[in-house]
Amino acid sequence: MKSEVLSVKEKIGYGMGDAASHIIFDNVMLYMMFFYTDIFGIPAGFVGTMFLVARALDAISDPCMGLLADRTRSRWGKFRPWVLFGAPAIRDRLCTGL
Repeated sequence: MKSEVLSVKEKIGYGMGDAASHIIFDNVMLYMMFFYTDIFGIPAGFVGTMFLVARALDAISDPCMGLLADRTRSRWGKFRPWVLFGAPAIRDRLCTGL
């Protein structure tokens, strides 16, 4: 298998895209921390622990889902079934608060 090395230009391009998404995500997380502590009155330690647990679960579930998606063989490809059937499930859970 031939391995290709990314050029500096490609690395910068990927890094800029990742930085852009993190600017948005980090601002949302910062606001959520403020909202939970100052508006809801939840102790900061509890909110920090809640965020830590969420990240830890994400660190476990992401590789598992990646492995599952990589092993998927369907007539629609590897990832399309997960997007087609997963998107409505996520939408329903977000709309119902489950």
